[in-house]
Amino acid sequence: MSEKSNTGRQTSFQKAWDVLLPYLLYYLAYNVAYLILAFLYQTTVQSFGGVYGQFMDTHAATVAGAMSGLCMLVGIFPLVPMLKEELRRRGETFGFVRTKAAHDTEAVTAAGKRCMPGRTAALTVLLALSASLGLNALLTLTGFADSSQTYQEVADRQYGVAFAVGLALYGLLSPLAEEVVFRGVIYNRLRRLYNPAVGIAVSGLFFGAFHGNLVQGVYGACLGMLMAYLYERSGRFLIPLLFHAVANLAVYTTARFAGVQEILFTPAGCAVLLGVSAGCVWVERIGNRDSE
Repeated sequence: MSEKSNTGRQTSFQKAWDVLLPYLLYYLAYNVAYLILAFLYQTTVQSFGGVYGQFMDTHAATVAGAMSGLCMLVGIFPLVPMLKEELRRRGETFGFVRTKAAHDTEAVTAAGKRCMPGRTAALTVLLALSASLGLNALLTLTGFADSSQTYQEVADRQYGVAFAVGLALYGLLSPLAEEVVFRGVIYNRLRRLYNPAVGIAVSGLFFGAFHGNLVQGVYGACLGMLMAYLYERSGRFLIPLLFHAVANLAVYTTARFAGVQEILFTPAGCAVLLGVSAGCVWVERIGNRDSE
């Protein structure tokens, strides 16, 4: 019996379970690891105290960030076989080049077949920069970013980590873990069980809800859909991963430079950034159309 036939025979509950299971496994593994690290942290502080305890208390935000990063890696460990299987189903390798199986087993987009990796990566970087900063500017200018106390508390914790730790956490560990969960496994399962349009919409909304507050929820949902769209168009898992890493680093670094935000977070700056984003999407679509 073919794979499509098996998919069609699944009940709605089975499909929903297949989509939710990766997140539940990640959530469970992450929290178990965090509880263990938190216990070890408290034990060592109580045992050694003194200068060590003062140091750990002074750098509590950085320690918590480092612990979170380690737990993210632990969290995706149970999902690695799932990711490999989903990439195999699409005939994809973990890289910028698709395998021959992709052409033999699946009708892929023109971007997946012909678009040069260098051009795709450069366009992805530009789009990530403009979309992340443009959307942040829009949420700030409208006052929406100040409407959630929970978001303000999360932002204080995020920007309270040491800069080098923040670069590793938000530029590498967080994008890797979240892309494995939400695009690598959940989106691929949604597009296979339903269709790409449903996968883009639902995985984006799920990604937004994952952030736990309204402000980041809206931001995450918008960028989550955009990343899933880019993944679908390119057929390469590293494209949304690259986008995610660049977007995180852009927001994280500019937040530390008030002068940069004073320029970008203005009506004119916001319009330019969102205009560049729209232009990047247009170029991507035109480029693919011309290559067909």
